[in-house]
Amino acid sequence: MSRISAKSYQRRTMFAMTIYVALLLLVWPLARDAGNPWLKLACALAPVVPVLYVIALMARKVMQSDELEQRTHLIGLGVATAVVSVFSLIGGFLAAAKVLPPDAASVLLLWIFPVLVVAYSSVRGWVARRYGSDSCGDEGSPFFLRLLLPAALVGAVAAYAEFIKHDEYLAGIAAGMASAFVVVALFLGARRWARARHARG
Repeated sequence: MSRISAKSYQRRTMFAMTIYVALLLLVWPLARDAGNPWLKLACALAPVVPVLYVIALMARKVMQSDELEQRTHLIGLGVATAVVSVFSLIGGFLAAAKVLPPDAASVLLLWIFPVLVVAYSSVRGWVARRYGSDSCGDEGSPFFLRLLLPAALVGAVAAYAEFIKHDEYLAGIAAGMASAFVVVALFLGARRWARARHARG
């Protein structure tokens, strides 16, 4: 199996996320009104397929990396797992104690994967810089710019749900996720700009 380049990885990931948004807009809402339980299950789980593809791409990229890159991936994944575990534990206790609204548990579950990806990528980038490499061999656009694509895609889902489907529940979830991506992108971009300015002296 040939080594996947950073540009190819980014291109495939962006394509998969575009499919994810399309399925979230066009197929996932059909699950609520589907009469057949198998059709309901298929519609509800359709957006998971492109996410599984992205996870497989990520695994392939890690397996093809050298030992230093694998170490940065491992540290990033370990810290991200700890962050998501604490996030889930707090959310679970709050939901079980009825501090959060009844539908909060499903919303928290939808946040686990985005939080995992952001924490993993941020920590991995920081570890790579600590080892003396800005990206540990990756080329392509900076991570904070890549975060703007999912922000725009999920923002499109929020706009579609609000103005076309009039689904306030989906619109709220999507708007929250898009806002989180933008906030993280702005934070990482500002930090990168401050580091570059400091390096120039």
